[in-house]
Order: sequence, then structure tokens, then C-alpha cells
Amino acid sequence: MPATPSAVGGPLRALRRAGSERIAAWSRRRHGPDRGTVTITRRRVYILPTGLGLAYAAMLFAMLLAGLNYGNNLALALTFLLAAAGWVAMHQCHHNLAGLQISPAGTRAPFAGDDAEFAFALAAHSSREDLVLRADGRAAAAVSLGAALSATAAVSVPTTRRGRVRLVRLRVESSFPLGLFTAWTWTHPELECLVYPRPAARDREGPPPAAEPGAAHDGRASGEEDFAGLRAFRSGDPPRRIAWKAWARGGELVVKEYVGSARAPILFDLAAAPGRDLEARLARLARWVVDAEERGDRYGVRLPGSEVGAGAGLAHRNRCLARLASFGLPAEPP
Repeated sequence: MPATPSAVGGPLRALRRAGSERIAAWSRRRHGPDRGTVTITRRRVYILPTGLGLAYAAMLFAMLLAGLNYGNNLALALTFLLAAAGWVAMHQCHHNLAGLQISPAGTRAPFAGDDAEFAFALAAHSSREDLVLRADGRAAAAVSLGAALSATAAVSVPTTRRGRVRLVRLRVESSFPLGLFTAWTWTHPELECLVYPRPAARDREGPPPAAEPGAAHDGRASGEEDFAGLRAFRSGDPPRRIAWKAWARGGELVVKEYVGSARAPILFDLAAAPGRDLEARLARLARWVVDAEERGDRYGVRLPGSEVGAGAGLAHRNRCLARLASFGLPAEPP
């Protein structure tokens, strides 16, 4: 009975995956970890013909045989001219990566289930074209280093749960200029990004009204009772308080301020969060944190053994979510 395509494809995929893992391990042993800015030397650039390049070579071979067989000097001259163009394309493709400088440019922490982004800054002493960054089988959009001789590109890594996601290996490749060859290099940045717990679905009751004991009422902030005026926008201000109409008329970005009896800061306690297990309770705390930030409240979180005091703003929200993301995880190695 003949083997089905799926039966044959499974072992082939496993063999290809095993080969890729061995090549990755060899590359890491050869180059070692890459921290900070990495300059790609010529010995780190690998190059192979593409499918188009192999077809191009087969065409040149057929033209050479035909030219020799018929003694056609014009056909031979055209063959050698096209072969020279392919030779120049190979060297140009290799040169497109040699001398390239790659450095980490920050990460974007996602919620569990979204993609984590790792950004990289690319720079060179001369223009480079069609550079593609690839990680975990995903490729970023091609970038070119034009007159500025620098550019930024980001690769995305899928996530499934809260915690930490690592980028162990990055591939930078290019098929410039004719697509006949693909040159690539590997770097091992060993970057890490926190993954926040995905907020639970909104419920009707919302977060508990618990407040810090003895919280002061300073007469200003989140109870929107009386309009007090406008002030300049500061990083971390809630978007709902921005005076969008004033900004649309061509003015500066300003924020509305209100006077009223301020609500006391809220402290979200893991022990008070509902849920069938730890992950469900952390997801509920994440929902409360996100909602409190959208309302413009002052809030904090309390976990066994740690606490984030009351505050507000995007930086404070991320600090609370980061504490939830790392709760209960093994400590990072020194």
C-alpha cells in the first residue's frame, strides 16, 4: 500500500527540524552569545543560491552547451555576460550584510496570547537594501538603510501565558539585488520580555471598593464633579481626560482637571480576587488594574510578600502588571 503524503511529510518535517536545531547549536557554539551592539563580520555571513538562482544557473549551462555546440560566439558572449552579472550579484548580496551593526532597541510587553515585540536598531557605514529580520519562523517587514544609514525593525514572538518570553536567536537575511542568492547571519541576543497576565472579562460588579485605611481626601483628582481648568499634558495622563476638541482645533495637547471630593486610593489584594486558581485570580487583578487606570483612579496591588503602593499613570499601570506577571515565577539567574 503506497504511503500517504501526510505519512511521508511527518518524518521529513521532523528531520528538517532536527537539522535546524543542530545548525542552530553549531552557530551558537561558533559565535557565542551576542550582548549589546554586534557588528556582522564577513565570516559570520552565509550565502546560498535561491530557487531562482538555481534556475538561472541551469539556464546559463544550457546556453553554454548550445553556444559551444553551434559555435555561436554571440550566444557564448551573452552567456558569459549573464554569468558575470550573477557573480556580481552574489558578491553584492554578501556585502549587503557584511559590516552591518545590530543592537537591541527595546521590547514591548504584551498581554498573554498577544505577540511580544523585540525591536532592533540597524546601522551601517553605507546604504543597505531589503534587510529582513526573522525569529521563530516569523519575518518582519523588509527595511533599507538609505541616506540616514540607520533603521529600526521589530520581530514578534508568540506568547501563550504570563511570565517571561526569551528571544534566543535572530536571523537577518537579504536577497538583494536580484534574488539569485540569499545571504543570512545569526545573532544570539538572549533578550527577555515580560508577558502580562491577560485581563479577565469585565463583570458587572467591577473591582471591590476597598481603600487604603486612613486615605486622605485632598479635594482634587478623580471625582469629576466640577471642572477646574486645563493643564499641559503629562506622560501617563488618562486618554479620557485629554481635551481632544481643543487639540483638533490646532492647539496644544492639554488635559482637563476637575475639583471634587477625591476617592481614596484602591488597593487590589490577591487574597480578595475571585477565581478557581492562581492564574484566574491574577487575571482578575489585571482587569481591575486596567479598569482603574482607564477611570483615572489611584490604585495599587498587594501580593503575598510584596506590594505596589497607590499611584496612577501608564508607568504605574505597567509596574503593577509586571508585578503580577512575575509573581510566583522562579527568580532570574544572576
